[in-house]
Amino acid sequence: MFALHIPTAMFCVGLLLVVLGLLFQGGWKAGELYAPSRNWAPAAILYGLGFILISFRNEAPLFLSVVMANVMVVAGVCLLHRGITVHVGVRPADPCYWAAVALVLAGFSWLSLVQPSVKTRVVLLSALVVPFLVHAMLLMRRGPASFSGRLLTISLGIASAWFVVRGIMIASGPEIAENAVNSGGISALNLFFSSVPAVMMVALQYRLEAERVRAALEEDAGRLRRERDRLEEVVAERTEELSRSNAELEQFAYVASHDLRQPLRVVSGYITLLERRLKDVLDTDGREQVAFIVDGVRRMDAMIVGLLEYSRIGRDALKGQAVPLEAALADALANLEATVGMSGGTVEVQPGLPSVWGDRVELMRLFQNLIANAVKYVEPGVTPHIRVEWRDDGAEWQILVCDNGIGIPPEAAERVFGLFQRLVSRNQYEGSGIGLAVCRKIVERHGGSIAVEPDRDGGSVFLIRLPKTMPATA
Repeated sequence: MFALHIPTAMFCVGLLLVVLGLLFQGGWKAGELYAPSRNWAPAAILYGLGFILISFRNEAPLFLSVVMANVMVVAGVCLLHRGITVHVGVRPADPCYWAAVALVLAGFSWLSLVQPSVKTRVVLLSALVVPFLVHAMLLMRRGPASFSGRLLTISLGIASAWFVVRGIMIASGPEIAENAVNSGGISALNLFFSSVPAVMMVALQYRLEAERVRAALEEDAGRLRRERDRLEEVVAERTEELSRSNAELEQFAYVASHDLRQPLRVVSGYITLLERRLKDVLDTDGREQVAFIVDGVRRMDAMIVGLLEYSRIGRDALKGQAVPLEAALADALANLEATVGMSGGTVEVQPGLPSVWGDRVELMRLFQNLIANAVKYVEPGVTPHIRVEWRDDGAEWQILVCDNGIGIPPEAAERVFGLFQRLVSRNQYEGSGIGLAVCRKIVERHGGSIAVEPDRDGGSVFLIRLPKTMPATA
């Protein structure tokens, strides 16, 4: 027949409680999230050590197996209560905990070493422990509703009831009190009702800790989602405002440029008429001054035309399609046939130019501006030579337009793409300073980028990167 060895069972239960206490992930961590665990972990360890010392009652001195064992049990109950107060947000009653520990230490020392009394010890222990357990059970009703919380409340109720029943049983008669420790039935009941609720409470505290961590993580995740949504809304609002501002600015530039051309035409017409009527009256200086006026009007008109061209790009949604770059380049060369021919220049094209997603007219204008600049900006007496090459760079195509012109200093490689940016005087080379700004706007509209760097053989290399697939912003 199976025989239960009480000391061995109590030792095993105590060891289990110590191990469970060490398993609390927040037992030794800082922060408000783990505040209950910093009480529950040592509570389980102390409670378990108390059980282990009690299991050596027949071998160890009374001060250890009775006095210190019960001090640890009471201290464990106090820490259990303190952890629950922190869990539900109630201020811990620290003076009461110290008073209970001091009272059990003094009382059990007297009742074990000076005037031994099992009955009084049991009643004293119940009187000290039951209020903390009952109050902890009531506090749990204030905390967050959860299955683990309800089970812990039930376990606290069972433990409280057992301490009350045991105290009443022991206090009811001296015979029971004297035989309580040695009586197998009462010892077995004491083991069951002391250990099972204790193990359940520690396990449920472990569950509550996990639930607190999960709830905190979910709260953090929710807060991050709300912050992300708020930032997305702000970005969307700012993007909309920026798009609206850009559209208004481009519309203003378009209207202003269009309206400015009319007065210039009037000025140009009257200057031409004045020159005809007064050609016999004007001296050399007068005719030269009139020529300056005409040239200024012509350059102003060229700048306005360039500004109009720049503002037109992006005014409407890009209606793209697969565009063979060979076809766009051929259109540009057809428009520049006379210009290239008069310069005596040559354009060398690498065969097999790829197709990209975009607008054929804009891509034609891109090539036209780059090649026109390459023909224009050469040293006197130098024949322009332009090379158009391409490379496959994985997710994008690289298009290179190389020339043998005057070159662009590295420190001006970014500035040259700005509006009305010129690196040479108008006396040397004509131009409005808008062509490269138009090129950048076209390339970026197609989801790509453009940069310039010196060519190893002299001149410049314009590197255009265009995506192989339709850009997401299209």
